[in-house]
Parts: sequence; structure tokens; C-alpha cells
Amino acid sequence: MTSLYLRFIFLLIITTLTSTGFTQWQWQNPLPQGNILFGSHFINSSTGFACGDGGTIIKTTDGGETWKVNKTKTKESIRSLSFIDENTGWACGLYGTIFTTTNGGIFWDEIISGTTGNLFCVRFLNANTGIIVGDTGIVMKTTDGGNTFERKQTNITRSLTSCAVYGNVFLAAGLNGAYARSADYGETWQQINTGNNNYFFDIMFRDSLNAYISGAYGTILRSTNAGLSWTGSSTQTGYWFYCISFGDALTGFASSDYGSIFKTTNGGLNWTGLTSSTSEAQYSVRAFGTEDVLSVGNKGSIQKSLNSGLNWSGKTSGFRNFIYSVDFINDNTGFGCGGQGSFVKTTNGGVDWIRSQAGATNDFLFNISMPSENTGYCAGYSGKLIKTTNSGSGWETVNLNTQRSLNALYFFNENEGWVCGDSGLLVKTTDGFNSTAVIPADQNFEITDIQFINSNTGWYSSQEKKIYKTTDSGNNWFVPHTGDFGSTVGGIDFYNENSGIAFTYSNKIFITNDGGVNWNEKIIPPGKYLNNVHISGESNYWAVGDYGFIYRSTNAGASWIEEDDNNFVDRIFGIHFKNNDEGWISGGNGIIAKYLNPASGVTVLGNSAVQSNYTLHQNYPNPFNPSTVIKYNLTKKAFLELKIYDILGNQILTLVNEVKPSGNHETVFNAVGIPSGVYFYVMRADGNLIDTKKMLLLK
Repeated sequence: MTSLYLRFIFLLIITTLTSTGFTQWQWQNPLPQGNILFGSHFINSSTGFACGDGGTIIKTTDGGETWKVNKTKTKESIRSLSFIDENTGWACGLYGTIFTTTNGGIFWDEIISGTTGNLFCVRFLNANTGIIVGDTGIVMKTTDGGNTFERKQTNITRSLTSCAVYGNVFLAAGLNGAYARSADYGETWQQINTGNNNYFFDIMFRDSLNAYISGAYGTILRSTNAGLSWTGSSTQTGYWFYCISFGDALTGFASSDYGSIFKTTNGGLNWTGLTSSTSEAQYSVRAFGTEDVLSVGNKGSIQKSLNSGLNWSGKTSGFRNFIYSVDFINDNTGFGCGGQGSFVKTTNGGVDWIRSQAGATNDFLFNISMPSENTGYCAGYSGKLIKTTNSGSGWETVNLNTQRSLNALYFFNENEGWVCGDSGLLVKTTDGFNSTAVIPADQNFEITDIQFINSNTGWYSSQEKKIYKTTDSGNNWFVPHTGDFGSTVGGIDFYNENSGIAFTYSNKIFITNDGGVNWNEKIIPPGKYLNNVHISGESNYWAVGDYGFIYRSTNAGASWIEEDDNNFVDRIFGIHFKNNDEGWISGGNGIIAKYLNPASGVTVLGNSAVQSNYTLHQNYPNPFNPSTVIKYNLTKKAFLELKIYDILGNQILTLVNEVKPSGNHETVFNAVGIPSGVYFYVMRADGNLIDTKKMLLLK
């Protein structure tokens, strides 16, 4: 009996696992990510980093062809990077943010800066000595590798945006012509008048004597005496130059507005514009010799030239249209809609998203419902309702004879569904809108959202500060609750006849456990703005909003935590989960991201090129007591992590946390002192999640 019972428990646990302790969000569009990139630093022509909004740091090891997103512990904007070798580097950003890494960016550790001022540039001379500059003339120096920083006096009150170091000479430049120089490794500083009062954005050394400043209104200054004096260059443009880089003594490049890159072939005396592959502002440029050039900038744009700027190729992929709504019909097939008539589709779980035009419309499409793989509907601005019967290859317009914006729709199957919108618009169809729909008269309130949990029972939210309910297929609607919600109810979601969630435009969350009769208010953190809510399982509730805000409850709304293990900063509107462990969000700048709970054992997609280099094997024996062997194979050297988690996602033990050579490896998990139960072992290589497997300890 005991043996049969344990086997039953083993099978039950393995097939019904959920976990909340460790999670992962992955960008799926655009790639590698979509945030503004402000700075870059390359150790050599192959290995480099770029940084930007949302705590973003990305790394390349193939000269910018491909990039991997590093995770930091902040969502503040990171503005600058400095590395002294492939492993050791520093980053700084807004609100006093400083990070350091000693393993090539796999992990970033925060350094207490002692300031809340914005920090714009970091430069290190060696492993010990470096400076950081920022707001109100901040210059901070370290001589112990960043463990401590000391504020240095420059008598400058304007923001310093850039700095450079070469030997004993340190330079700093900033707004309104601010400029200072140190000849004693940054200990003492002297203000120098460059003769130019424009904003300065970058300063760099080409060698021990030649230095350059780039700035606003076509400003490029040159010094031939290590920054003691400066002369202007001819750019013949009013563009703002954000960064400057030289490949040799004569050939240099400057990045600018509208994707513009400028080039000099005479040491910076004259500059001419080049045609690049993007129209987005480029905030950082790096030259590796005279031919190989790379720049990064707005909306995560990355471009590269291999012929000295004559031709450029983009190193990012995807679209940037606002995606308001996403919907999946199975594990692999998903759809979305958004700005400029955008329709997007994936057939491989979001690894690839393809954008097309939804018919002839260029309007905003706010909501999508795909009751089957072939048939679906999109609703949007000015009464726009379109229908597809061939999985989005073609679209036909459904004429509702109204200019009222359509906010949401819900379909049970290919023919039966509802559409709601402005001025009290609420329309039902039972034949896929093949017959003329009956449009109600204008009302003085907006219907913001609608949902049904079966053909009879549904709800809609409204500008009336109320939620309406029907139990007879929409023939009659009533308000089940007393009072109102205090402001417009912006959206709703119901998991079953009893469990539901709603949010208001006053940024409050409400939970019901009795079908909408009673609602309990939940307060979100101050400064957060909500756009949507969703229930992914009996206990898992979600809310999303502006600035990449993701809020989650794992106990049916009783308590909430912010999901900040990501670098999202755009407005999030769409959210769809197929179960507790896998889901998607969408929003501004074309963002589509996937949530995956590693403890679910679901294979992570979207990084197959990385995963193909590593294999994690099932432990043996399994079940086990008290020890088991875990084997893994590496086709290339990697910094490997192998960690053990319990069923709640709590980390129990780290088995491996070091660089491993290529080849076959094994390690022993000794569970002495650990109670019986299901455990997970998770392998990461160079920060990439490779695989997760389950095992059972039976004592």
C-alpha cells in the first residue's frame, strides 16, 4: 500500500506542478530588445556591451551580429559602461545607479553610490582607478575598484554628461559648455573655457594628445594638447552629435539624430554625412579600425557597417507598432493587433512574430478575438470592425454603421460573440455579422470591456463606474453590486462564475469571489498606471500598466508583488496566459514578451542556437535517496550554474557555479538533511536558461 501510495503521489505531483518562486520574462519582439540604448563599450572588435533604459545591458561576442540581454537588479536607465577586460566592468545611470561585474556581465552587483543624482558617464583607467560624472558637476573617483567613491571638487554646477581618461589626464564635459581637466588622475580639477557654450555629449581620447568633444548644433571640438585648448571642426550641419569614435589617426565617426552618422578622413578637421539603415537617433558609435563601425540608439536600434560607413545593415529584428492585444488558440499559434492596422501572428509559440496589414485599414485596432485558427475579429477606432476567415491572410470589413470606437470584443465560437464601445455601444451577433447588426442608440457612457464565461453568463465594465452582468445570454443586464467603483471601470476578467478582477482609471484593483456582488479593493503602488487585468489560474491574478508595470498575485488577489525581473519600460496593454506557467504581454514600441516559469519544466524557446551547445540529462537514480547523479554536456566552455529548487521555487542548493570546459560532466546531489519531495534542477550557461528537470526524493 505504501509503495502504491508513493507512486500515486509521485505521478500526481509531476503532472500538476506549479511554482511561484523563480520566473522569467523573455523579449520576443523586437529583438534583442526594444529599449533606448544610450551607451556602448567594446573590449575588442568581437566582445562588447550596450546599455539603456529599464536597466538594460546587452552583450555581443560576435562583433554585434547577435546580442544577449543581461539582467541587472534595476529598472533605472543605465547611461554608460566601462570595461578594463572581458570580465571586469562598471555601469552607471540615473538616480545614483552604479553596478559592477567580474564575470563578463553574467551577474551585475550594485554599488552604493552615496548620491541620488543622475550619473551619465563612467570611465576606468585600470582595475582600481576610475571616475563617474553626473548632475550638478558631480565627479566621483574610486581607487579601490568601485568599492568606495570620493566626491571631487570641480566648481561646476552644470551637469557633466561625459568623461575620458588617458594616463594621468582625466577630462569631463557637459551642458552649456561645461568642461574641466585634471592632470593628476582626477584628484584636482581645473575649469577651462573651450569657447563653445553648447551642450557637450561626449568626450574621448584618440591618443595621449588628441582628444575630441561632440555636442549640440553640429558641435565637434578638437584638442591636440591633451585637452588644454580646443578648436572647432567643420560639420556644416545643425544636428546634435551624441558620440564620437576614431578607428585610426585620420578616420572617425560621429553619431547623430535621425540615424545620421558623420565621418571624417582627416583627423576631424572636416565631417560629411553618411546614409545609414535607420531613421532613429544614434546615441553611441564605435569604430574598430577604418572599416568596421557599429552604432546603437533609439528604440533599441543597432546597425553595423563593414565598409567604412558606405553601407549599413540593421542588427535588430521585429516591428515597432503598438500591439494592444494578444490571443493564443493553442501552444504555438497566437495573434495580436495594434497601431496602424497591425496584425501579428506566430505559429511557434512566439519565437517568430510576423506583422501584416489587417486589410486596407490603417486605424488603431484595440482588441482581437480568434475563436479558431482561421476565423477571428479585430475591433478598433471609429467603429472599425474587421473579420478574417483565413488566419489573417485576408480581411473583410464588417460595417456596423457607427463611428463610435470599439473597445473590446468576445467570441464564443466563429459566429457567436459580442462587441462593445463608446456611447453605450453593445452589439451581439450569432452569425459572424453576416446579417446586419442592431446598433443601440447613443448613451452618455462608454463600455470599456466585456467577457463571458459561458454562453449565458457575462459581464461588461463601464464609464458609469459600474459592472453589469447577464445570466440569460445578454437579453437582460443588471448591476449585481451596490454603490459604484468611484471612477470608470477600465477592464475586467473572470476565471469562472465567481472569481473575477477589475481595475479602474483611478488605478485601483478590485477582486470578487461571488460573481460580482461584492468587490474587495486592492491598492497598487503610487505612481503606477493600470491598463489591463487578467486571471491565468485559480490563484494567479495579474495587472499590467504603464512603464512596464506588471503586478501579480499568487493567492487569488489577497496580496500582490511587482514583477520587476525584467527591463520593460513601455506601456503594457495586452496580456494573455494559456496556463499558470506560460503567458504573453504586449504594448508600446511593439513589445511582445513571454513569461515562463522555469519550475514548470517547460522548455524555453527562442534561444535554440545557445541551447544546442548544452545538454542537461535526467538524474539517476530517480526517485532517489539520499543522493543522485546529474550529468550534462557542453560543446563549448561556459560559465555554468546548476541550482536546486523546491516545489515552491525556493533555492535549496547551488551545485555548480563556475566556468566549465567543453566535454562531459557530472555532479552529485546529496540530499542528506533535506525532506522528501519534488525538486527541480535548473542549468544556465553564460546566463542563458538551458533546461529544467524534475526529480523526486523519497525517504
